[in-house]
Amino acid sequence: MAIQDFGTVMDRKQQVGAIARNKSGRMARESLYVVCAVVAIAAFVFAFTDPFVVTLAGYTCAFALFALSINIILGGVGEVPLGQCLFFGVGAYGAAIGMGKLGLPFEVAVLIALVLSVVLAAIIGVITLRLTGAYFSIVSWGLTGVAMVAATNLEEITGGPLGLFGFPPIEIGPLELSDPQTYFAVTATILLLAILFLVALRRSPFGGAMDSVRQNPHLARSVGVDVARVRLKAFMLSAPFAALAGALAVPYTQIVTPEVFSVANTVDGLLMVLLGGAQLVIGPVIGAAMFTLIPQAMNLDPNVRILVFSSIIILIMMFAPGGLHQLGLALRDRLGRKTDDDRSR
Repeated sequence: MAIQDFGTVMDRKQQVGAIARNKSGRMARESLYVVCAVVAIAAFVFAFTDPFVVTLAGYTCAFALFALSINIILGGVGEVPLGQCLFFGVGAYGAAIGMGKLGLPFEVAVLIALVLSVVLAAIIGVITLRLTGAYFSIVSWGLTGVAMVAATNLEEITGGPLGLFGFPPIEIGPLELSDPQTYFAVTATILLLAILFLVALRRSPFGGAMDSVRQNPHLARSVGVDVARVRLKAFMLSAPFAALAGALAVPYTQIVTPEVFSVANTVDGLLMVLLGGAQLVIGPVIGAAMFTLIPQAMNLDPNVRILVFSSIIILIMMFAPGGLHQLGLALRDRLGRKTDDDRSR
């Protein structure tokens, strides 16, 4: 009996190991995608001079960072963080209050906001991550409502319903973020560093633990993975990404209102993740570019945009749950089979 139990445990460990090893090919592709993204961004900076387009691209990079924060939880441990906009708001208000109320440099205000987001995530995570599935999503969503009410009523600190605006020139050292190309270069650089960090994270032992928790938490627990701790660490890791995204959005919006805590922001981020594909680090970035830039290029009405992207999401969920990444792989496989058939003839 003991030998049989030992064999069962070994089989389970081998399954968990297989989950971790299964990522090597995907990681190589992601590294290639990151290099392509660097080239594309460099080309974009030199090709476009329209201030609106370049500034919008910078904002897209900021929101892509927010989508990445969502995917740390969704694609990492398999939970749906409807309350992720809470940390986005902490970053936005932290930067705005630090600059406008306290007179701090932008980078110092952002750093404080990042620390606060991690502390807040640790406190919230200990409470909410005992729950899973829909229960976790609903509780985290409820916390955003509390934050919105607080931001609306603490007028001396947050500016109340009108929010905070009229900031001094936003700078990071010698870099003036009111300059469109500088703003884009800064946000794009931060986004690329975040992508590289997340690619390395997925290759790490902790990334393997996250994968095992997402795919089969019961199996992971049976071979010694502390599922609760992995989920908490992922939650805490996602918070500063979201807070940094909120802070980087301030130079674009030039105003911070209680609406930053709206769950609609999280839904937008989730749509970006689903569009690009949750199992690819760069997937949310692709989704963010589609979600933000295409409607502007086509001059779509906001209501029409919602209709169009809702329809796209429905189709993707029906035919390619892995997002555009899965569609791309399917197309590659089909073209590869067609080429092989032609050669055989």
